Amino acid sequence: MNRTMHTTIKMALAMVFAYSLAELLMLEQTLAAGILAVLSVQSTRTDSFALALKRLLDALFALTLGTTFFLLFGFTAWIFVVFAAVFIAGSFIFKIEAGIVPSLVLASHVLAPGAFDLNVLLNSVLLMIVAVSVALALGLIYPMRSQQVLSRYAIELDALVKQALQSVVEGLKLTTPPEDRQKTLQEARNRFRNLRAVATEADKDLLFDKNHRLMHYLRMRDMQMRRVRRLHELLDHLESNHPHALTLAHYIEALIPDIGAVDKATAQLKRLHNLLEDYRQKPLPSSRQAFESRAILFQMVYELQAFLQAKIEYHTHYDPLSTQKVKDTS
Repeated sequence: MNRTMHTTIKMALAMVFAYSLAELLMLEQTLAAGILAVLSVQSTRTDSFALALKRLLDALFALTLGTTFFLLFGFTAWIFVVFAAVFIAGSFIFKIEAGIVPSLVLASHVLAPGAFDLNVLLNSVLLMIVAVSVALALGLIYPMRSQQVLSRYAIELDALVKQALQSVVEGLKLTTPPEDRQKTLQEARNRFRNLRAVATEADKDLLFDKNHRLMHYLRMRDMQMRRVRRLHELLDHLESNHPHALTLAHYIEALIPDIGAVDKATAQLKRLHNLLEDYRQKPLPSSRQAFESRAILFQMVYELQAFLQAKIEYHTHYDPLSTQKVKDTS
């Protein structure tokens, strides 16, 4: 079930529960509680909590300011217009503008009797409290399984990185036409972007996860994917079948199975340093084309070094075995 469907269900439940609770409390205009609850529900828990609290604060601000205006200047439509202008400006100043529309509706309830009525004021306050309470409660108890979703995305992103690296290997070996290699990379990048977007939404459901390990894991893979894209760009300028290209291809082939949650990047970085040192010991190229190709291969090695360093830096902050059971795909 996608996030839109989950949000639709939460909104429907919010309407039913808020209306029922308002009826149980014998409030007036109970449908307003349901509507306000729907407005307070967002697609993620973090957004729902932030918006609900802002709307509650804005409603209290509107009712306090509106009641003051009406008592001082009269219960008329023109006074309401003046109050609304001041209230809207104040909401933006206090950065709680998300509650402007429902708060103005509640303030109009106070204006409707034509005179101050404490019961109407309290009813409006309770309508908003009921709506916000129901929205917050639903946000907490509604099952989203975001941890499992993020774990699944982490494994899929690992596979996409492997796919993109395998395409580099095929390019170095000259076994795949450049257009096919670019198509493979583009497909992996598009899927990667989609997963990153939905993972960011899922992470907003983890209210009590202060470390957000899985999200940092996905961001680390995002950084690595940028390095892989750079490898493909360098590969486009590799004009000749340089003998060192096959050596680098074999290294990447051995690297691909090690891509996973466990820290195998440290050992791979040592192997890469040995490869780089071996390159440096080789005789200098005799032709300009060979020299340029060798320079490109050196740049590719440095990109791989940055690729591995991103994983190592991740492991310096997070224990890979406790990243919410992200499985090692090697």
